Amino acid sequence: MSKETHSAPGLWKTFLASTVVLALGLLLLLQATAQGNAFTTETLRRTEVVNNPSLVPELAVYDADGNQSTLRQVLAQGDKVWLVDFVYTRCQTLCITLGTVFQQLQREIQLRGLEDKVGLLSVSFDPAHDTPNALGMYRDRMRMDPDIWRILSLSSPQDRRQLLDAFGIIVIPAPLGEFEHNAALHLVSQEGRLFRIIDYNDAKFALGTALAYSP
Repeated sequence: MSKETHSAPGLWKTFLASTVVLALGLLLLLQATAQGNAFTTETLRRTEVVNNPSLVPELAVYDADGNQSTLRQVLAQGDKVWLVDFVYTRCQTLCITLGTVFQQLQREIQLRGLEDKVGLLSVSFDPAHDTPNALGMYRDRMRMDPDIWRILSLSSPQDRRQLLDAFGIIVIPAPLGEFEHNAALHLVSQEGRLFRIIDYNDAKFALGTALAYSP
C-alpha cells in the first residue's frame, strides 16, 4: 500500500478538525459582535442598548445651585425623554462641540415648543473640580434654559466608574489635568432606561428619535 493511501485518513482528520475550529471561531465571533452587526466596542455597546435598554444607576448628584438628588430622580422629572451628554467644565475641545450641539438642540426645542417632551442633561464626570460654582459658570456660559437644559455632577467621586460604565463612556487622563473621552448623545426614557446612543453630529435624528419615544 502506498504512502499516499496511508496518509489520506490523517489528512481527512486534520481537515475535519480545522473545519470544527473554524466553525467554533465563527460562532464566537457572531456572539461577540451581536450576530455580526457590531465590530467595534462602541457599535457593540449601541447594539446592546437598542436590544436591551438598561436602567440608569441610582447615583447621588448635585446641580449648579447645590441641590442634592439622584440621577434617576432628575431623569424622572417632567415625564419626558432626555438627551444626555458627558462633559467636564474645564474642557476646551470636545466638550465645547457638545455644548454647541446642545445649544442648537435647545434652540430647536424652544422654537417648536417641545419643552414638555424632550430635555437636555449634561453630566460632569469630574466631580473633584466641578463644584456647584463651576457648574453654575458653565451653565451661564452655555446660556442654559433651566426648563430645557440642566447640568449635574456626582456627589461622590467613587461613583464615577459606575456612571461611566452604565453609559459606555471611556475617560483617559491627559496632560495638565485634562481628559480624553468619547462622546455621543444618550437617550433615556421617562422610566430612566438608556435605550439609544446616537452620534453627536446627528442631533436632528437624535431629537426625532426622542420625540418618537415621548408621551
